[in-house]
Amino acid sequence: MNGDERTEPIDLEALDVGPMLRHARTATFAPNWKAVLLADATVGLAIIALGVFLATWIALIGWPVVAVGVVYVFLVVRRALQWRWLRNKAGLS
Repeated sequence: MNGDERTEPIDLEALDVGPMLRHARTATFAPNWKAVLLADATVGLAIIALGVFLATWIALIGWPVVAVGVVYVFLVVRRALQWRWLRNKAGLS
């Protein structure tokens, strides 16, 4: 077991994170949280790549798909920041 794992459950109410508590999910405190976010970001990057591919033939469809992918990746980055903050509050690195 490395230093990033805990055996006892985390008391979310005791963290005193206020409204950020609604962003706490099981994956937030999982040892592989970075891999979860990386996989999620990869989905967004695949959407962007698909949009660029589509834009070479049909720009009217491709560029909106690219925009959706960019927003998706932005939201993954936002979630990563939230999860990092919650993990720091829980005493995890």
